[in-house]
Amino acid sequence: MATYTVHPDALDLLFVSGDELSVLLDFEQNLTGYQFSTGIYEVAEVVNGAVVATTPFARNFTITPVDLSQGSLNLSLSETDTSAFNPSVTYRWYLRWVAPGIVTRTVVAGSINVRLP
Repeated sequence: MATYTVHPDALDLLFVSGDELSVLLDFEQNLTGYQFSTGIYEVAEVVNGAVVATTPFARNFTITPVDLSQGSLNLSLSETDTSAFNPSVTYRWYLRWVAPGIVTRTVVAGSINVRLP
């Protein structure tokens, strides 16, 4: 039996609490006209390797277009934002876009791990 799978690319993030974070993403396609959203959530429960319970996190990435015609955009968190993460909690994040023609896709996702300085 065949399986058709569409998964986001994986990009795990590791940063120090209280440091500014800036992530430049470069997609090999024109993103002009796309709408973007991100989400960060705490992983409350994992069963057999799958996330089954989550809690939305109070902070989120700032999305800054760099050159959409070349597929570049930046995600960032301020020093205040990264200070809000608890190093003992597991987090996940994602980037979703809506392409012209109303096609929604989660294109990048991963874990977030925070360390103390």
